[in-house]
Amino acid sequence: MNSTDPFKDHKTKHLFLLIGENPLPNYVAAMKLLEQGGTAYLIYTNQTISQKDRLTTAIKTKGFHSKPISLDKDKTENHKSNAYKIYEIVQESAKIIPLNERIGLHYTGGTNTMAVHAYRAISDLKRSDNTVYSYLDASCLEIFIDTLEPQPFHRGVQLKVSLKELFELHNYEFQRYKSPLLQPILPDAAAEFVKIYQDEKIAEIWRKWSNTHRYNNSGELKNAKKLDADHYHWKPEEELSKVSFNLSSLEHTDFMNVLVNYLEASRLNKKLSLEITKKKGFKTYQQVCEWLGGVWLEHYVLSQIQEIAKDDNYRNLKIGESQMSFEMKIRKENTYKEVRFEFDVAFVRNYQLFAISCTTSKDHKECKLKLFEAHTRAKQLGGDEARVALVCCCDDGNIPSTGEIIHIDKYLKSQLEGAVENPKIAVFIRKDLQDLKTKIIDWIEKNKGNNE
Repeated sequence: MNSTDPFKDHKTKHLFLLIGENPLPNYVAAMKLLEQGGTAYLIYTNQTISQKDRLTTAIKTKGFHSKPISLDKDKTENHKSNAYKIYEIVQESAKIIPLNERIGLHYTGGTNTMAVHAYRAISDLKRSDNTVYSYLDASCLEIFIDTLEPQPFHRGVQLKVSLKELFELHNYEFQRYKSPLLQPILPDAAAEFVKIYQDEKIAEIWRKWSNTHRYNNSGELKNAKKLDADHYHWKPEEELSKVSFNLSSLEHTDFMNVLVNYLEASRLNKKLSLEITKKKGFKTYQQVCEWLGGVWLEHYVLSQIQEIAKDDNYRNLKIGESQMSFEMKIRKENTYKEVRFEFDVAFVRNYQLFAISCTTSKDHKECKLKLFEAHTRAKQLGGDEARVALVCCCDDGNIPSTGEIIHIDKYLKSQLEGAVENPKIAVFIRKDLQDLKTKIIDWIEKNKGNNE
């Protein structure tokens, strides 16, 4: 067995893949189980044509070939659960492969019926021992190879997948002028905000000033917005360049010190000029406004992740790239549609997606919605291997509607799926923020599976 590639003895020249809703598991299987230059046979239905097409493109860029195998002859058919058709079509494609060329069947994707009858179709060809059956276990991040031994062969998967590759597998593309941020802006200032936000009474002063959450469009940031079609939008960049914010209500708070020391606000005039502050590392004036409006928390979270990634003590966590602020476009029927992602910070560990949603709100209802949205999107992109977290400013206490005393992190997780001990989902509340790095490390440790 080759120590550098645990799957070397299980690679095949021909690999049958059952196409399901998420192309990621099949992409992982192709990368690890196909011989270089080998062919992936993509078994799909009318419901998974787009997934088949994206997988075709992805594996082609890595030097593999593909052959589509449709279970449906026309658009009216749906044979994903038709045992006879699955068996017939798969066996027809498999039996023409020369007996001296090894084939494989990976049955993580598709329906259960597809897996059972594709297995039957290939097994009945009685190709002796030159057939490899495999599946990817999302719970432990391992590929299992079926053998005649009491225990199947299984190894953790080492495969670096970039966020760009992950999104493209799901038909999303980075917008040309709205690429995710690779580095946080003013993370030290954000860290100071975290300290100040530990006192809710002081945090409330900032909320009222900046018009975030229930004070929407009643605070100072309203001067950077205009009403358009019943919705408030940021003003054009040219107009924003002339905007200054009045800091009088913040004069005797620690917020004022942060704005003066890090964002070049004027203590004398009690003003923050967007034109001046933009020069502190922001690309646009709108970006400054968003930072002030609460996105500072996202910058803080990203900085904590990147500090972990750079720390030699945590090299074993193998954190890959990390980014924030996702504004994507998705192709639908040859057109592009803009999509605002419901999570704010993301990083990858091998092919595993960790998605984090951030909010400075202390409203448990708003936080629950953010967690729901992030969980849905993470599952769509990263499949069962994906992990999701919420970073918020909630506190333990009582629920206004019931008066029940709760641990807010457990309450929010229970609202999502009822299993509060599930390590896939993490909720970090206000008291966790100053020690967020340690909390994130613990979360990753609980979720890194066996892919060492």
